[in-house]
Amino acid sequence: MPSVLKKLLLIINPTSGRGMIKDYLLSIVTQFSLAGYEVTVYPTKAKHDAVSKMKVARSYDLVIASGGDGTLNEVITGLIEANGNTPIGYIPTGTTNDFASTLGIPKNVPKALELCLNGKPMPIDIGMFNERYFMYVAAFGAFTDVAYETPQPRKNMLGGLAYLIEGLMKLPTIQSYQCKIYHREGFIEGDYIFGMISNSDSVAGIKNAFGNQADLNDGLFEVTLIRAPKNLIDIHRILTDFLNRTYDPEYVVTFKTDRITVESEQDVKWTLDGEDGGSMKHATIKKSSTTCSDFK
Repeated sequence: MPSVLKKLLLIINPTSGRGMIKDYLLSIVTQFSLAGYEVTVYPTKAKHDAVSKMKVARSYDLVIASGGDGTLNEVITGLIEANGNTPIGYIPTGTTNDFASTLGIPKNVPKALELCLNGKPMPIDIGMFNERYFMYVAAFGAFTDVAYETPQPRKNMLGGLAYLIEGLMKLPTIQSYQCKIYHREGFIEGDYIFGMISNSDSVAGIKNAFGNQADLNDGLFEVTLIRAPKNLIDIHRILTDFLNRTYDPEYVVTFKTDRITVESEQDVKWTLDGEDGGSMKHATIKKSSTTCSDFK
């Protein structure tokens, strides 16, 4: 063992997924201890708890987040707000773990732990939604509230299937939004049931749903917009396209940009990294000047 131990902060969400982190916690702490770290374990107790805890991140040599995408979002947000540059590792134990999938981080806990110990840091772009930070997706419209409104016990019992069930229950209430959308390359206007500004290959557990090929540090978002169907035939065509992964540009608009503004005369309900992003008539999404430069 080295004579001077490095300091590690392990932030865990004990309710994430099926609470699987509890089965691995002793092994995780032991492995980090053998690698020369003095480990502080902090279980989150409420929403935004990890953001507050990250105020002390600068006094640690490494921070490890274990939970779902929402937990990771809080850890990164807290690090940025603390003006810290501590490397962050991620052990995904959530229900879908979209961002881990894009990063190539295994959902297997021992393998993810091995990557935290021996993986090479990589830079990732961070997005800004008005004054808030997000890692991989800001979205509005159909199904976007499913991730945070699905009860945790149902997530634990059914896993990713819980999102599908919750989404199907909401089909009769789907509404459209008349939006003006400004981006670096131009302007579009229309009636949309769904909009997604992402930095990920996987959203809601679906890999490359709209042909997304995200580059995590190219400074660009992948934008997908679905126009409101006019009748049942249009709905059928959109669903068929979704299943076949081929999209009619009449209904599905895709492009890349580093900045986009969405305006509507009605409040639009957003989700950020699977968490409630609030309702508003104006949202500006852009690449943050901050890049998380040491992520593994």
